[in-house]
Amino acid sequence: MIRRLRFLPAAVGVLLATLPVPASQAGADPAVVRLQDGVVRGVTGPSTITFQGIPYAAPPVGKLRWAAPHRPAAWSGVRDASKPTPYCPQPGGDGKPMPTTSEDCLYLHVTVPKSKSKGPRPVMVWSHGGGFSSGSGSGHVPTSLSAEGDVIVVTVDFRIGIFGNFGLPGLPGSGTFGMQDQQAALRWVRGNIGAFGGDAHNVTLFGESGGGVGTCGLLTSPGTRGLVDRAIMQSGSCLMDWPRNGLWMDAAAGSFWEPTAKIQKQGRAAAAKLKCTGPNAAVLSCLRRLDTADVFAESAVFGSVAYGNATLPLEPGKALRAGLVPRIPIMSGHTKDEARAIAAIAELLSDPVTDEKYPTLLREAFGERAAEVQAVYPAKNYGTAALAWSAMDTDRVWACTQRATTKAFARHGDAYAYEFADPAAPGYVPFPAGFPTGASHGSELNYLFDAAGGPPYQLTAAQKKLAQQMRKAWTDFARTGNPGWAQWPTVQQLAPGAVRPADHHCDFWSSFK
Repeated sequence: MIRRLRFLPAAVGVLLATLPVPASQAGADPAVVRLQDGVVRGVTGPSTITFQGIPYAAPPVGKLRWAAPHRPAAWSGVRDASKPTPYCPQPGGDGKPMPTTSEDCLYLHVTVPKSKSKGPRPVMVWSHGGGFSSGSGSGHVPTSLSAEGDVIVVTVDFRIGIFGNFGLPGLPGSGTFGMQDQQAALRWVRGNIGAFGGDAHNVTLFGESGGGVGTCGLLTSPGTRGLVDRAIMQSGSCLMDWPRNGLWMDAAAGSFWEPTAKIQKQGRAAAAKLKCTGPNAAVLSCLRRLDTADVFAESAVFGSVAYGNATLPLEPGKALRAGLVPRIPIMSGHTKDEARAIAAIAELLSDPVTDEKYPTLLREAFGERAAEVQAVYPAKNYGTAALAWSAMDTDRVWACTQRATTKAFARHGDAYAYEFADPAAPGYVPFPAGFPTGASHGSELNYLFDAAGGPPYQLTAAQKKLAQQMRKAWTDFARTGNPGWAQWPTVQQLAPGAVRPADHHCDFWSSFK
């Protein structure tokens, strides 16, 4: 808005910058693109042009801490988009926030194929994993995915932990700020992706682990309607929950969805620990004045998203079962040996799953019915108690809830299922010597991305071929809504060679509850 005539030249410049035009018309340099809020300059590589650190919302600091995302301020001149931005606050190795994080983190990163295109390209928007508590979009490098598939890939950073999921009585949006951020990023894509040569009406939202859970949840949200044309859920879904020890050792039974009232109650308790007391308005004002590190001290409690509000009116699993989802193609899958990563970490922490400990873990998880579970997953059938526990946890927490989600979506549209089954996939987390990685949680990411939150992994020739096949399937799905295999109930096995599908005992688990 123009408030003074003396601001007219700058205002006209901003107005001109808001007109989205194809990159080729923004200037001779295709790495210079005019967006709605200003002009950005990216970096040209051998096969792609990358634009990093583009703001899709205003910094959520001060009075905007725990507020719905606001549109970012327009800028004049050409904004440097050559460097990644800090991660959103999340734990480091000592449990304190990583020193390279910042609350000013609502940015996205765009990768565009360098080659010419005959028309607008499909767009893939990545929701990173980390259980709504860690991770980043900028840590995922989609160069090969973009160049080989001729798609535009957008990776997004959004609020997590206490900054994304905090709630307080009377606070609008309690427990949903990270979800609202992702919706703001999707709106940004609708309004700006055409300037990069993308098709604003062919947008695939895809995510893994917490990003898969979030993708599914967003599909049940009224605020996402009209923003997503296809979706891919990897190792995370609306129906995912876990018994005690199921998500990690010593974790309480739970879900990524909690009632708004519960999260608001947790917020009052966290505020009291931070010495912010009194009426809710005073508590919120006090909390917004605290340093990031002080607030972060209470972050561990806020790993779930609230429902029963404007963003998620219903618990997403209930909304899915009721058919309150868009009629769009979806792809959904998991890794064959998800929970081996959890067992491996336990062993690295000198708390391995042994023959003696295995029955105890089952009793803690299933009480009087532990013997039923152990009869289905006896240690002798798997070689070790750790592998037996991993198979059980893979089935109960990941595989069967994922397949139930796929089946529910299949009632309303095209649905495709897969199982990533490379038995020698590099583990996404460290594995002890001699512990077989299998296709553990997160291991498929190194086949889709050039880097996935860490250093690139070395793949064998056969694994590189599988990676190319997977990237083709993902991008074919983004382009056409079909990854190249039969719809549900077919579960496509993704491995370097022929593999026998695992029996995940989903009939047992569906009758167990």
